[in-house]
Amino acid sequence: MKKILRILFIGLFLFFAWPFFLYRRYGNLAYRPSGNTIIVSNHYSTFDAFFIYLMYGKRRIYFVTIVNVKERCLSRFVTWLFDCLYLDYTKTNYTFFKQCISILRQDGIICIYPEGEINLLKFGFLEFKSSFLILAKKTGASILPIFIYPEYMPFRRTKLYIGDIIGPEEYGIYEDLDEAAMFVQSKIMDYSFKVGKTKPPLEIPGLPKQK
Repeated sequence: MKKILRILFIGLFLFFAWPFFLYRRYGNLAYRPSGNTIIVSNHYSTFDAFFIYLMYGKRRIYFVTIVNVKERCLSRFVTWLFDCLYLDYTKTNYTFFKQCISILRQDGIICIYPEGEINLLKFGFLEFKSSFLILAKKTGASILPIFIYPEYMPFRRTKLYIGDIIGPEEYGIYEDLDEAAMFVQSKIMDYSFKVGKTKPPLEIPGLPKQK
């Protein structure tokens, strides 16, 4: 029932608003998430998750969002429709982590925005929180980094750069989770330069300066 409602919702939404949801992909175009994968992206707009769904919606993707969205009826319905997992920054989130680990161990796919909030300036990056690395290290999940640059005007294409998979052998060399998060963030920052949609780089402490 939920799948049918989701298809109807997306169909009606795109029918009336399609000029706002054109996009162009760059980078690792051939890759498709195959399971036990965490999609990690920057967060510039409310519709970032929707573009990822348009790319990879043939596979079930669980999107991580904050629990506050449940306060409004419409956003509560949409997050229910798109299989969202709720994160509450005021609590320990034991149930959340248990859900995520279970999904990944069953070859599921989770999409998370480590900045934790929308960066409305549309340039630079907020600090990446390292909780997604806990999930990755617990399950041996692969990480798929994606950079999204949304366009708000009709007929202008949102840009999505799909990066190369980061496996446990890469992020696992970092014992400190914050350092591992900065490593993933630096990858996404590099992709932002490749599509030419970021102002001069903000330095990330602990990583070499961009040349």
